[in-house]
Amino acid sequence: MKNAFKEQVFSGIANPSGAVALNADEFIVADDEDNQLRIYNRNQPDEPAQAIALSKVFKGIIEDGEDLEIDIESGALIGNTYFWLGSHSTSRKGKNRPARQRLLAVSLDDKKQVSAVGKIYTDLLDDLENDERFEAFQLDKAREISPKAIGGLSIEGLAATPERTLLIGFRNPLAGGTVKGEVLVNAKALLVELHNPFEVIQGGTAEFGDPLELDLGGFGIREITNWQGDDYLIIAGPYHGNEASEERDAELFRMYRWTKSTGKLSEIQDSALADFNVEAAIFYPGNTSEVQLLSDDGKLAGAGNSFRSRTITLNLC
Repeated sequence: MKNAFKEQVFSGIANPSGAVALNADEFIVADDEDNQLRIYNRNQPDEPAQAIALSKVFKGIIEDGEDLEIDIESGALIGNTYFWLGSHSTSRKGKNRPARQRLLAVSLDDKKQVSAVGKIYTDLLDDLENDERFEAFQLDKAREISPKAIGGLSIEGLAATPERTLLIGFRNPLAGGTVKGEVLVNAKALLVELHNPFEVIQGGTAEFGDPLELDLGGFGIREITNWQGDDYLIIAGPYHGNEASEERDAELFRMYRWTKSTGKLSEIQDSALADFNVEAAIFYPGNTSEVQLLSDDGKLAGAGNSFRSRTITLNLC
């Protein structure tokens, strides 16, 4: 479907990942290349209005430096608490990166001063591995494999539910499928519900729902966000690096509407996904007809250290 969309270019960073609306005009976004959060006004494409160093919010716990980035991939808001999730992945070469194995939470006051909420939860992978319902996904092996390889580990989606739980979307590993031409095809994406996010950041034991396997045309979850009520918007994309080669073209991202209570899944066709590497999807308060998509391909924007945004109109019918 060839729908019109509004395109903007924001400056200051080139690798936005998770993002959440602060109000009707502003959004807060993470960059997976550093341990900072930044606030932008969506009506004023420019440098960020504010940058927040997480090393100052979590003093002595989060540190900056080589191999110490959290690799934040998604964010979600429950009440007045902003949750941020690291990719939990290894390095490109399969080396362990403990700094990425984090779920953390912050709050903002009226002056946008940021405070830590609870403690950083670092046991997500261990808790999933100790739950026999997730044995088939071989997460113990995945956490030692390059994140974009078959069977590797990379978490890129986080969404809040009306029940105050969190949905965690995996880009990799995928469930099932077959290997064709060194690529896994026809596999299903993994979605995990964390029932007690506020308890785990206070040191409690994680409680999960049953694993959910979604047929996203062989793609993994690159973003998931609550749309309205029981409906969620899912951005699906390749689990691998998606570089074009002589053997295959780069694949386009896909967008889905998923209803949690029924499991109904329907693809949404939109030309805005062409040549766009979606990293975040933002709904603003009181507006479920539009979604703002952020891409981490700033170099294509032709504006140096920048990233692109596309705002599109959706249809709930």
